[in-house]
Amino acid sequence: MTASALQTASISRDAIRHARSVALPTLPGLLLLVAAVMAQSYVNRLAQAGGEPVFYWFAMGLVVIFTGSFWSATMYRRLLPEAGTGRALTDAIRLFVANLAVYLLFFIIIFLLTLFFSIFAGVLIDASGYDPAAAGQSPDEVWRSMEALSSSGAAVILYMLLVVASGALIWLGLRLFLFGTATIAERQVTIFRSWPWTSRYVARIALLWVSLQLVPWLVLSLIASLLLHAGGMTTIISVYAAPPGAVDALSDVEFAALTGVAVFILAPFYWLGHGLAVALYQRLAPTRVDADMTFG
Repeated sequence: MTASALQTASISRDAIRHARSVALPTLPGLLLLVAAVMAQSYVNRLAQAGGEPVFYWFAMGLVVIFTGSFWSATMYRRLLPEAGTGRALTDAIRLFVANLAVYLLFFIIIFLLTLFFSIFAGVLIDASGYDPAAAGQSPDEVWRSMEALSSSGAAVILYMLLVVASGALIWLGLRLFLFGTATIAERQVTIFRSWPWTSRYVARIALLWVSLQLVPWLVLSLIASLLLHAGGMTTIISVYAAPPGAVDALSDVEFAALTGVAVFILAPFYWLGHGLAVALYQRLAPTRVDADMTFG
């Protein structure tokens, strides 16, 4: 086993140790987030009818982000001695602002990519010789367009570009993986300051991200989907088996409660994510340790 592998294993052990150390002490923050998500889900059911509840749904979305930032800040403060003993609310506000900025960045990028792929797919469908207008407003129009695109061979180009775009988004997320940790540790809104810290170690960070974030998320999401499916909600499991009851049969309170339980099930994913971010920050931040000592 190489030295770099030993160091990667050390980071994993530290991340898991950090996750275990914040699980119980920060439980109130998790419960606060669960309550906010339940409230947002409840308002979401009301907003489906349109009108004024739509505004409340948007407002509750901001509340969810803020409560998530508060919970996140409490975890970082417990793991980072340099965070100091200032007010937790102040740190939560800083992290809330930083999160909004990063979410806005990804929203803009995804919006532009969606616009590009919509136009590009239309060009490819037109080049295939299929005229969607000939099918009128038939619900099968989209599928016929995709069939025409696939038969022309142009779909391969579209799928390759989708893979590249997805990879670019993941790469961007890995490069910004430490912005939250840095914001709390340095007690100021920090987004791109951590950008150069990760520039030479994206592949190693990606390996850690897959093992400590992607895999746990997939497993926990499957467990949550099974529970929601059993409760009568439509999930990915519903593709293979119909849920016991219709979603419309669930009351607004039952729907919100199931959503809150799903968030609670995903808690280990968030604990591991914060533990990994702190473990990396403690090694890559130039004010703490020389980054070259991290991976060899």
